[in-house]
Amino acid sequence: MQQAELRVGDEESFLHPSELEEELRQGRLPCSAEVRYAPWTGTEFARLETIATLTSAVDAPAARAAARLARRPVPWATSLLCLLLILAFFLEVWLSQRGLELARRGAVGFESTILEAAWWSAWTAPWLHADLRHLVLNLPLLAYCCFRVERVLGMTGLVQVLLGASLGAALLLVPFSALPAVGSSSLAFGAWGAQLGLGLRLKEAIPSNQRSAYGWRSYILCAFFLMPGFSAPNVSVLAHVGGYFGGLAVSLWVLPETLAPRTGLGLTRLRALGVCLGLLALPAGLAWLLASSPTLLCALNRPGGVPKHGLELSLCWRMAKHPGSLAGLDAWQVGPSSDSALFAASHLLRQPDELDPELLQQDWERRLGESVIPSELPALQEGWRAWTFTAKNRRVFEQARVEGARIYRIGWYTQRTMAPPREAFYEAALRTVRLSESAELKGRREAWSKQQNAPQRAYEYAAALQEVGRYEEALAIFSGLETREDGWEWESTRARFQLCSTHPRLAACSGAWREDWLKKAELEDVEIRVPAIRWLVAEGRCAEAQEQALQLKGLPEVEPDEVKEALGTCEAPHSALPR
Repeated sequence: MQQAELRVGDEESFLHPSELEEELRQGRLPCSAEVRYAPWTGTEFARLETIATLTSAVDAPAARAAARLARRPVPWATSLLCLLLILAFFLEVWLSQRGLELARRGAVGFESTILEAAWWSAWTAPWLHADLRHLVLNLPLLAYCCFRVERVLGMTGLVQVLLGASLGAALLLVPFSALPAVGSSSLAFGAWGAQLGLGLRLKEAIPSNQRSAYGWRSYILCAFFLMPGFSAPNVSVLAHVGGYFGGLAVSLWVLPETLAPRTGLGLTRLRALGVCLGLLALPAGLAWLLASSPTLLCALNRPGGVPKHGLELSLCWRMAKHPGSLAGLDAWQVGPSSDSALFAASHLLRQPDELDPELLQQDWERRLGESVIPSELPALQEGWRAWTFTAKNRRVFEQARVEGARIYRIGWYTQRTMAPPREAFYEAALRTVRLSESAELKGRREAWSKQQNAPQRAYEYAAALQEVGRYEEALAIFSGLETREDGWEWESTRARFQLCSTHPRLAACSGAWREDWLKKAELEDVEIRVPAIRWLVAEGRCAEAQEQALQLKGLPEVEPDEVKEALGTCEAPHSALPR
């Protein structure tokens, strides 16, 4: 078969027509080269791109890329991107001076994107920067990498790569990062990944004098500037990795008009628009879906609460990773910079079995340092009561429950309006609350079970039972020590008097044992005498209570105010009280 005469510049050679077509298709032969081949051009030379038979080869992606790189087009889109990033920074500074913190709602991460329902954050985060230094460090590499990508893929291809980088960064940041992220470094890494992707995709179609910019050698320059960021503080490695692989993936897959056949460009542009819209809609749709159930991304499988007092919660790993304190209460935040938190606490009460909302209100006013407005709400679980306490700029939801002498408290705190997804996420954690035996009670019971003949072990176990409100069991063990003659009979009796003075209707408080021990007890034993007065007053036996008070008159061991407080409504005439 006749060979085709090829002329590239001043050089001439001969190629088989099929070899010529393949070289042209792979971009190794410039479309501007001239050929003379009788079946195609007759006796004259003609440019390869004008020959109808070679149209499919000229329109091959590699050939189109090679022709575009040879022309060295001006990077208008990259220039516009850099200009817009600079303008966005100054707009951010201007708005922040007026109290509008864009980074709080515009950052991409679990807390902002999901809990704050900021579904747009995957697209706003790259346009926000922490400070001028942050922008200055990102801009040069972003400009260089985007310039290289735009030279091959054009404006639409560059936009698709940057959208892929933003999506890749969001897909890693939202489920796995403890911190939200802002900054255009994810775009820079995406364009950097796209450079390698284009090198792998186009290979020898890239002109030899530009090939190093799309191969492994480009990593020498880029790694020098970009890799140190992996070890710098407050730098999101996940954003860089996600952006890199997002840009790489899109560069291997996208078909912009610069690589598509010259015929049917309208359909190619429509397809590119559809790809851009799809990349835009995907993270927004996922964020909206996951905001309705944040536990899908952060399961409640980590222990929390106050286990030593038997108050247990199930927390997300993010909260378990950031424990802290909220005005003296144990608390857990989603992130280190959160302005809201879950809290849990357990305290002993002055008046067992009483849940006083006014005391809770006073407690929050003391902790927050300002007045609060209470409002009772339906509790999340049966057996609990719930309120909100609203201050000027802060709000607390608390659910409380009293068991014996101990109050258990759980809830959330926020410094601003609580977004519905965050509130649902916190409530899901609060619904996991459960009460169990405290570690102290378990330990005291185990020690007593091993040494049931040891009075100290029995006393300590009974005291632990009393603390958690298991009064009948406590009284039963205390009463078992009354036959001893080593001093523990008096210790247990004092504990029984104290317990029955606050809970006189308990079955174990009835009987003649009170009068028997009052006869045995010395007058100076105020730990029996004073509780006995309270006990008699609670039963309405004022005369006997006043008689007991008169017996204490003049004793130096007795505080008159304590006896007066014990008498309460049965208070004797002023002159009858001990002084």
